[in-house]
Amino acid sequence: EKKIDLSLGPIDGHEWLKGIAQNCPLAMKVREGGIGLQLNAVQCRIKGDKLHLTNVVNNLIDNAVKYNNDPVPRIHIRTYNKKGRFCLEVEDNGIGIAPENHDRVFERFYRVPTGNVHNVKGFGLGLNYVKLIVEAHKGSISLDSTPGKGTTFKISLPLYER
Repeated sequence: EKKIDLSLGPIDGHEWLKGIAQNCPLAMKVREGGIGLQLNAVQCRIKGDKLHLTNVVNNLIDNAVKYNNDPVPRIHIRTYNKKGRFCLEVEDNGIGIAPENHDRVFERFYRVPTGNVHNVKGFGLGLNYVKLIVEAHKGSISLDSTPGKGTTFKISLPLYER
C-alpha cells in the first residue's frame, strides 16, 4: 500500500464545491451540460487536502461526462450532514453501472466492460485513486447505480474538529 501524503487544513466544503462547479471541465461545457448544486449541509467545514479532494470530485465529474450517451450531461452535487459527518453525492444521468461491477469499479486498473464502446480514454486508475484519497481522509465512498439511468457516488468525510 502506498501511503499518500496529505497536506490537511480546514476547507469550507460549500465554497470549495462552488469553485469546482464554476470551473467545470471543458468536456462538459462543450456539450452544454451543467452542474447543479444543492448545498444542504449545515456543517460544512472539513479537514482535508484541497488539491486531492478537488481531483476526487473532478474525476467523478469527468466519468459522468465520459460515460454518458445523453446529448446533455446533467450532474447534481448534493451535500448534507449525517452522523456528524459531511456527506456529498455526485449524481449523473450517464449509462450507469451494472450491479455486478459496483464493488469492482474501485479496483486498480478495473474498467467496466462497455461492450463495443472503446472511445473512452483512461487507464482505469480513476476510481481506485478516488477511493484511496477518500479513505486517506478517514472517509468512505459508495455508489448507487442503475444501468441506463445513471450513477450516484456518495462520499462521507469527517468534519473539521477545532
